[in-house]
Amino acid sequence: MSTRSRAAVQDEQTFMDCVSTHTPSLRRFARRLTRNHADAEDVFQQTLVKALEKRGELRDPAHLRPWLLAIARTSWLNSRRGLRSRLEVLGGERSLHGVEGWRGDLEREILDRSLTDELLRALETLPEEWRETLWLREVEDLSYEEIARVLDCPLGTVRSRLARARAAAAACLGKRDAHGL
Repeated sequence: MSTRSRAAVQDEQTFMDCVSTHTPSLRRFARRLTRNHADAEDVFQQTLVKALEKRGELRDPAHLRPWLLAIARTSWLNSRRGLRSRLEVLGGERSLHGVEGWRGDLEREILDRSLTDELLRALETLPEEWRETLWLREVEDLSYEEIARVLDCPLGTVRSRLARARAAAAACLGKRDAHGL
């Protein structure tokens, strides 16, 4: 890493400015992982705190986005380890106005990104590992190498999961078309 890049990472404000460009991607990925607005916000906030604390560990600023997504995934996995039954209040949704980058409507955001309901249903039928890998590739547009870093798995595993996820999603979509669903 160059001296200039290292200095930018060490400067808290400059680092947070760089991180802020990836806020939409981080929020989207957190919502995809948690499937819950409140939990996604927790994962997002934990990611920002951990990234700020560990900014000196970022080896290459060009890989900031996959590094942040990996932190988000680790935060989510760690939060699931101690899951207990929780009461969720239905209705009286918390106002999210004024929070930059958060629209408050994941479905609308996904539809804006040209994902149809049919495709979303097909995605939901996939095993979590396949779905997560496919999401990172097709929605977040990460390279295979970046996905391997985010998921902390070998490149061959990424390729295998993508191939299987695509085949399974295509089969699911084909079945719906054949049955008129």
